[in-house]
Amino acid sequence: MTGREPVQAYADRLLTLGDDGTHPAGAVVGLRTPDGAEVAASGWARLPSALGAGTPMQTDHMLDLASVTKLAATTAITMRLVAAGDLGLDDPVCRHLPAFRGEGKDEATIEQLLTHTAGLRPWWPLYVAASSGRRSEAIQVVQQLPLAYPPGRGWTYSDLGMILLGEVIEQITTLRLDEAYDQLVAAPLGLAARFGPVVPARAATSADSDGYEYAMLATDEPHPVGTPPTRFSRWRNHHLRGEVDDGNTAHALDGVAGHAGLFAGVEDLLTYGTALCEGTFVPREVVDRFLTPHPEHPEQAHGGFLGRAGEVRYLHHPGFTGTYLAIAPDTGVVVAGGATRLHGPLGPIAPNPTRLPDVVTGAEIISVLLDAAGLEEDR
Repeated sequence: MTGREPVQAYADRLLTLGDDGTHPAGAVVGLRTPDGAEVAASGWARLPSALGAGTPMQTDHMLDLASVTKLAATTAITMRLVAAGDLGLDDPVCRHLPAFRGEGKDEATIEQLLTHTAGLRPWWPLYVAASSGRRSEAIQVVQQLPLAYPPGRGWTYSDLGMILLGEVIEQITTLRLDEAYDQLVAAPLGLAARFGPVVPARAATSADSDGYEYAMLATDEPHPVGTPPTRFSRWRNHHLRGEVDDGNTAHALDGVAGHAGLFAGVEDLLTYGTALCEGTFVPREVVDRFLTPHPEHPEQAHGGFLGRAGEVRYLHHPGFTGTYLAIAPDTGVVVAGGATRLHGPLGPIAPNPTRLPDVVTGAEIISVLLDAAGLEEDR
């Protein structure tokens, strides 16, 4: 990697983000260009404590990808199905999910799920709404929730829409989403990535507790749902290592969902990104179709966001745990990694939170990683 600051410097820099002790515990950065690939790690996968020594972050530690799952798994599988002719972007969602009907839902398309324009709400605590705790009931709840707006009439980034897309994949493939990922993505590309849980020793700690999500219900921010945290009894107040952080995925969807749940090492993400760049995973015309910006929301592509650095376009997606993936197919540049922004600064669940806990912002992490790849976003 000539003419560029060493990748290790960017991994170290991620640990300096945040104020008042909110620094991430650990970080991993991976960069691939046509000249080669480099991965560097810094900090801790598990912080030292009174109970024992910590675990230094290693370049092969698996990360809880959070919403990067949307791009690295759900969108990847969708690309394969579109390339094979098994799924059309203009298919009505109800063609594959007959229960998703009425009140305008019949008009929603697969493309609108991918571009967050199908009218789905951003989020809902399915682990409270699905009383039985069964995965099938939680997905049924998503289908039954009223739309926030008519399909195609607005834009709202929605976990629920990607949960539905995961269910569409299951209906088409007759496989559970994790099995579809293994067969259609991981096996062809030779990836170790998988949906969790994973062996704790192989993973970096993603969060200190369920504290952030607990506070979301306690403060009714940023998504008002009118459900106090006392309505749920299985909050986790321990470090989450090898188990998914996202509450709906962990508590209602058996660890497997279209919006979160994938664990992967940075090398896996670089391999996936490279396969998209080279057209070896799906034909480049399919990749280009997914890179097409939404006509009314030009920063939104299909399954991810569209960024530009000069004339270079890149598909990218952040994850709530501090992860990030950006792929620039025209140049062969891929950047992946992140910082464990919920491990170290968050702490245990506060019994009476008055505001959401302070954590390092995802924007700070993304800025460092974009800089590492030379993909500073145009403003």
